[in-house]
Amino acid sequence: MSDQRPIGVLDSGLGGLTVVKEVIRQLPNEDVVFIGDEARMPYGVKTHEQIISYTREMVQYLISKNVKLIIYGCNTATANALAEMRTEFTIPMIGVIQPGSEEAVKTTKTGNIGIIGTESTVNSKSYNQTIAEINPKVNVLGVAAQKFVAFVEGDKTNTQATKDSIAETLLPFKDSNYDTLILGCTHFPMLKKQINDYLPTTTLVDPAVSTVDVTKKYLAENNLLTDKVDHSLKLYATGSIDEFSKLAKRWLQTDIDEISLVNIGGSDEGNNHSN
Repeated sequence: MSDQRPIGVLDSGLGGLTVVKEVIRQLPNEDVVFIGDEARMPYGVKTHEQIISYTREMVQYLISKNVKLIIYGCNTATANALAEMRTEFTIPMIGVIQPGSEEAVKTTKTGNIGIIGTESTVNSKSYNQTIAEINPKVNVLGVAAQKFVAFVEGDKTNTQATKDSIAETLLPFKDSNYDTLILGCTHFPMLKKQINDYLPTTTLVDPAVSTVDVTKKYLAENNLLTDKVDHSLKLYATGSIDEFSKLAKRWLQTDIDEISLVNIGGSDEGNNHSN
């Protein structure tokens, strides 16, 4: 048995493209539909209720695209909305926090794990709780790195301002016994090199990798893998499509079948920018 329907990925912005990239790497035959809520990002500073409401609209949008499973390519949405959405929808949904936490616990040698994420993710303590459930002996330090999102979205990853901000924000992890750092926001792998330059001895955990591992296993166990040999990739964003399109092409380095502007708050389909 197989299932030709696409995999859905949602995110508050373009950070979820790091998850899309990993899906393409590990599941090259699967069709992918991505929705990034550029118009209302950043989610990291929004209220719990707002994040639930926005996430629900993205889930409904992906369901309208007939996806077979939804990956939350967004830590903020995972932390705030995943549990609630699982009670409202029957479609399988996989978040980035559990797989990322498991990977970090496996990785650490010192038992000290750092987490960087949006204000909302760090304040929700989702990683702390998840890691405590896996291994209560592990010590966790969460630091909000909300500014990093804007650097990535604004295509400023290589500027001095970004390097200075990284040095300032990640100071608590410098020359410390925190040997593992979870990139707890899907925008942050786009800053991997800059973070590594500042913390050369720290192992960076990108939750996207283990999240797609989990997805692959789930699809295989439930006979949901496709048996096609080519894939289509469709990207939808709710705002700033030109910037999004430019970064998406550079980041994904693959053929994109469609990049369109959509309006998920209403029914208007917006302008189509297909390649």
